[in-house]
Amino acid sequence: MLRLAYFSPLPPAHSGIADYSCELLPYLAQHAHIDLVVDDGCVPTNDLSTQFSILGLEEYCAAARTQPYDAVIYQIGNDPRFHGYVYDTALRHPGIVVLHEYMIHHLIRGVTLARGDPESYVAEMRHAYGRQGERLARRQVDTGRGLDVWSHPLFERIVDASLGVIVHSEYARQRILESRPLARVSKINHHYSAAGLPDGREDATCCRDAAGLPRDAFVVATFGLITRQKRVTVCLRAFSRFRQRFPGALLVLVGDKSPHYDLQSALDGSLGEGVIVTGRVGMKALENYMASTDLAVNLRFPTAGETSGSVIRLLGLGKPVIVSNVGSFAEFPDDCCAKIDLGDAEEDMLYTMMCALAEDETLRRRMGANARSHILTQHTLEGSAQGYIDFIGEVLASPEPGPTVPAGTSRVKAEAPLSGLIEGLSAEMAELGIQESDDRLLREIAVAVVDLGLDLPGRMAESGKHRSE
Repeated sequence: MLRLAYFSPLPPAHSGIADYSCELLPYLAQHAHIDLVVDDGCVPTNDLSTQFSILGLEEYCAAARTQPYDAVIYQIGNDPRFHGYVYDTALRHPGIVVLHEYMIHHLIRGVTLARGDPESYVAEMRHAYGRQGERLARRQVDTGRGLDVWSHPLFERIVDASLGVIVHSEYARQRILESRPLARVSKINHHYSAAGLPDGREDATCCRDAAGLPRDAFVVATFGLITRQKRVTVCLRAFSRFRQRFPGALLVLVGDKSPHYDLQSALDGSLGEGVIVTGRVGMKALENYMASTDLAVNLRFPTAGETSGSVIRLLGLGKPVIVSNVGSFAEFPDDCCAKIDLGDAEEDMLYTMMCALAEDETLRRRMGANARSHILTQHTLEGSAQGYIDFIGEVLASPEPGPTVPAGTSRVKAEAPLSGLIEGLSAEMAELGIQESDDRLLREIAVAVVDLGLDLPGRMAESGKHRSE
């Protein structure tokens, strides 16, 4: 049987990846002996400690010296509080990295700038984006001015240092391969766990009582960390119009609020009517809110390449869900959820789809049934665990990995012949003091780039157009 070391945050860490690992590990353990490696001082608060050996970093190093592991799994997210020790160790001891999102710029800042180590941040930017990256990093260090993290996701070094990479969508896989075409990257669907999730109308009624929601209200809900990228303002404006047509409707925002997003200002005035903000809730309360939902909305732009565990849960419950037609969300079958395109008509499309689903219970049920069938067949825990084991086997059977870009090609970016020009433009914009909030100017620049045929598959155009939400 394989002997694996598994790095991941675990409860009580307030992390979706901690929940993900708790669900996956018992199934993975059917194929391998696993030691869990946690940050020093972390004490898991669930029954994983009775099923697995829990090691601190020093204990892991001692165990690895005594009897080397067949493979090491590193769960990487964007929060330095939970993944800083994972990232540091993955660079020193290469293994298989699971990137839950490819944009990990915030993680890199956390393990460099936040630790008082600006030179390491500059080195990361130089490694990933060459001279222009170094220039942008120096500017941020010297002046405090930010840069566009969405165009500089900073996954490159961890990919270069890894024996293999696991992602949860083809979108994320292709994005990594654009920069690192020879990297070994496997897509394994994000699993669905039905444990504890209620099913059926009677259970849903009980859950509404537990959540303190009216039994007869039409409940629209969104789940997860509340950030600017969740298109909250668009959702609030569409719901405000929706509530004029359905006066008793409620919009429930379930999740913690990002300190970088001023939700209260967005809720001022009429946009706050009928809106409930729960803050972070425990797993049982989350399940109650999901069961109480008539219609879920999960918009996203820009996307960090993440796959939403909340959306997977909602679809598995058979709930109708409206998502942005971008990234991993676009990969769900069209009959499983409603997809809203980005652009000037985004709010109108959302409002129209919300009304159509609210008025047609048969449509909601059919969409929910299609979603549940898809998730129960394509996103199983057994399938996810088997995908891990199969990929580990491929990595172990392969020779030591070579460079992640072709010989003779710059490691900085192997995406497009004109990428250097785009990076130069970004750097010059940064030097001029153009900020992420300068929406009108960024839009004009993006349009000019597109007109000249210099855009990188439209990414810059979209970023400039939608950055303000």
